[in-house]
Amino acid sequence: MILKAGLGFIFLFFLFTAGMFLRMNEKNLSFWEKLPRNKTAGGITGLLALLAFIPNVKPLFSPEENLYWLIPAAVILTALCYRYLDHLFARSSAGAMILLVHAMLSETFTANLKYSGFFAALSLIAGTYAIFIGGKPYWLRDSFRAMCHSFRWRLLGSVFSILWSISALILLIQLIGKK
Repeated sequence: MILKAGLGFIFLFFLFTAGMFLRMNEKNLSFWEKLPRNKTAGGITGLLALLAFIPNVKPLFSPEENLYWLIPAAVILTALCYRYLDHLFARSSAGAMILLVHAMLSETFTANLKYSGFFAALSLIAGTYAIFIGGKPYWLRDSFRAMCHSFRWRLLGSVFSILWSISALILLIQLIGKK
């Protein structure tokens, strides 16, 4: 269930992202330059990522038995990040990407699907990029600037997004057909 939902999300989100990348240009550069520092979008993204990935704490303890404090902890952590962090959207989207890649790689490995190596390679690229963005969040702004100024960068971002969407769709179709 989690694998199907995650692969479906990756398919739809990165198909949407490819379209957004292709529409980037110098006219809307000011929007894209401001997005990595947007606290509201960053707070929402961060809270959703923290809540969605509570099951990832299973190696430490049972999340089902500890929801009474995990959910408030996620809300408090989001509030602290909102208050004290700069480049909040860049950091929270990088964290969400890292968590998503980790969860999906773990689930696809145990599902034993064909062509999961292609998905894993694209996940490695995305996860590595997210680690860089988490460490140097202004690189997201610089990436957006490059895409707004150069068609080649827009095309590269769009092609990567489309390839990752296709790889997720291939695994999703296999997973649905396994029943």
